[in-house]
Amino acid sequence: MIERANVSFGHQSMSFQKSNTPKFPLLEMLENPIVLQWKEIVHSIKQSATSTIITQPRIVLCDARNLSFKLEPNRYTCVITSPPYPNRMSYIRELRPYMYWLGYLQSGREAGELDWKAIGGTWGCATSNVGKWAPEYDFKIPYENFYTIIDQISQISDLLARYVHKYFYDIVLHSQELYKVVQHGGFIHYIVGNSKFYDVMLPVESIFASIFQDVGFININIQTIRKRTSKKELFEFLVSAQKPW
Repeated sequence: MIERANVSFGHQSMSFQKSNTPKFPLLEMLENPIVLQWKEIVHSIKQSATSTIITQPRIVLCDARNLSFKLEPNRYTCVITSPPYPNRMSYIRELRPYMYWLGYLQSGREAGELDWKAIGGTWGCATSNVGKWAPEYDFKIPYENFYTIIDQISQISDLLARYVHKYFYDIVLHSQELYKVVQHGGFIHYIVGNSKFYDVMLPVESIFASIFQDVGFININIQTIRKRTSKKELFEFLVSAQKPW
């Protein structure tokens, strides 16, 4: 019920705001719009849960930059995911209370080390690691204006320029591995968001499309999904592609 929540989504920390939702007496609650919408959603979930599960779900702990180490080659017919956006949003930072509570983390140092393993991670010691990062392999990010964008960001912040460079360096490694495990004729669907660093726009969706094409995927398509509630230039996109037969 996010759209009914009494929070502002203009920032990743989600600050509370005054509610304009009218108050309903108890007897009227059964027919108010929020309850009706809730019933509709629950009914939809119930209907979808009746479908037959044709395979046994499983969870695989694996580095996204080395998928073929754990996953079978040429097997997966469809990949649907939404990777972290290159906007310095740290999932570890946001989820630390739960991670400590559940016993996955014992210290702030562990949180930073875990974030460093994540693509786009930048919390704690991960930030200092980004500041010293340099590419291990000498390959280029296959987007025409990528290094011009990096140079523009570096004029204001070397740290952020390295952060963006490393993010897409990791995405290239991921995409190379992704191509190995997707079946011929299989599809990939990535929900991504563009970013803006100072006055420099980062066309994330176009860079993803260029990377997918460079590693061998075809039928690349970019579809705008929705406008985000932060800066006016920021949107979410669906980037789709197919592995050739």
